[in-house]
Amino acid sequence: MRPFRFSRIGLAARLTLVLVLLALAGVAQAADTVLDSIVVTVNGKIITRYELEERLRPVHEQLRGRTLGPDELRQVSMLRSQALEQMIDDILILQDAERYKLKVTDVEVDEQIKVFREKRKLDDAEFKKQLDLLRITLDEFKRNMRRDIIKHRLIGGVVTSKVVVTDTEVEQQYNARKAEYSKDSMVQLALILLPAGKSATELKAAIESGQMTFAQAADKFTQGPGAGHGGDIGFIAWKDLAPGWGEVLRGLKPGQVAEPIRVQDFEGLLQVVSTKEGEEIPLEAVRDQIYNSLHEGKFEKVFQDYMKKQREKAVIEYKNV
Repeated sequence: MRPFRFSRIGLAARLTLVLVLLALAGVAQAADTVLDSIVVTVNGKIITRYELEERLRPVHEQLRGRTLGPDELRQVSMLRSQALEQMIDDILILQDAERYKLKVTDVEVDEQIKVFREKRKLDDAEFKKQLDLLRITLDEFKRNMRRDIIKHRLIGGVVTSKVVVTDTEVEQQYNARKAEYSKDSMVQLALILLPAGKSATELKAAIESGQMTFAQAADKFTQGPGAGHGGDIGFIAWKDLAPGWGEVLRGLKPGQVAEPIRVQDFEGLLQVVSTKEGEEIPLEAVRDQIYNSLHEGKFEKVFQDYMKKQREKAVIEYKNV
């Protein structure tokens, strides 16, 4: 069996990023909770406002002392909603794990923590420093690690078993994306980062209808690199493209404009200016990479179907959100 990477568990949980995830997963639940602090109940299990704010602590720390504009306030509101929905998904997954009687021993938790520390080369002092920075105790870390292992096992059994990638699919993907799987294959891009209030979708339509060229639109509107040069940001190797860019650029020919993207707080548009073909890499050299990519896409679809079914049969009550 070829190796594969777990896709997002809800928003994207991977053991290689477990320190961040565990920090965001919330700390010990309060034994006494007043009613007005409950934001959601999930099959009788409560999520408190305190737990939600703990999940958002990194965001609050980053924004501390700043006066937020309308766009930033909307972004924080969106992150809050996403965090709450993730917490609901986590509860549903763990409740389903209980139904399957999935258990994780103390030895397994300790072993996973050992692996976690070895990968990051954390000695006792550095590990304790990380826990202190995240303001969680070792017991809380272990408890959340146990929860994460259970989640992976459940998803592995319930979801992953339904995901199948064939050799034919791998070969078709390779043939369709040879440029991306070529050594030193590059794409020259132009980029427009739009100011608040300007619609990327409307601007894309204006460009494609001939009302203005991409370069003219870039020189008029862009808030990013390439201003004054038609938005041209030069050649970028396909393998070095920012997350999400490859997907919207795939299959486009020089002169074509991709679907709108988001870059931090900006809406944006990308145009393929030109391409440079590189040295073709044999299929076998990238077979596992393609397999992982296809598996991840299928996993995400199956996982979303699984979560949809879990939510449909759950009793979820939003209270003081």
